[in-house]
Amino acid sequence: MKLFAERGLDGTSIRDIARESGYTNPALYKHFASKEELALHLFETCHRRLWTKCHTAITAGTDFEDKLDGYISAVLGLVDAHPEAMAFLSENARILWPKSGAAVRQHTMIGLARSLMRTAQRPSRNGRRIQDDVAAASLQGTLAELTRMLQVGVIPGPAIQWKVELVALFRKIAA
Repeated sequence: MKLFAERGLDGTSIRDIARESGYTNPALYKHFASKEELALHLFETCHRRLWTKCHTAITAGTDFEDKLDGYISAVLGLVDAHPEAMAFLSENARILWPKSGAAVRQHTMIGLARSLMRTAQRPSRNGRRIQDDVAAASLQGTLAELTRMLQVGVIPGPAIQWKVELVALFRKIAA
């Protein structure tokens, strides 16, 4: 994971993975037919953990504010605890998501964000409301970009220090 996060899929060889993990090339090939199969396994495992943690945070909340706070805390907590995994997910989603199994693809982060934002959507003063997909994309996009900014050092970490501002921002969007 560390190598894929640092070098990308193309920049990482099975030999690099074997060296870093302490296994031989043949030992890795006993478990995975290719580097791509290993990358897909890691991607699916990381995505399931992220989705499960965020889903749990949403279902544990009693109202929109609790759910929003829990969701943002879950994402930022994972960014702080597992930066390589979060970078790997973000950087490789375009390539690996379509190859993921149906059980993984039915549990999307945008779907979670959409369900979260729907719990708060009320007509605004002028009678219109933000479309659910736009609100969900705003939430996911903001979290993803904040993560990238942390990863490249544009803003200081830890990620969790940005929670209060993010929660306040998405309360305003949802209101």
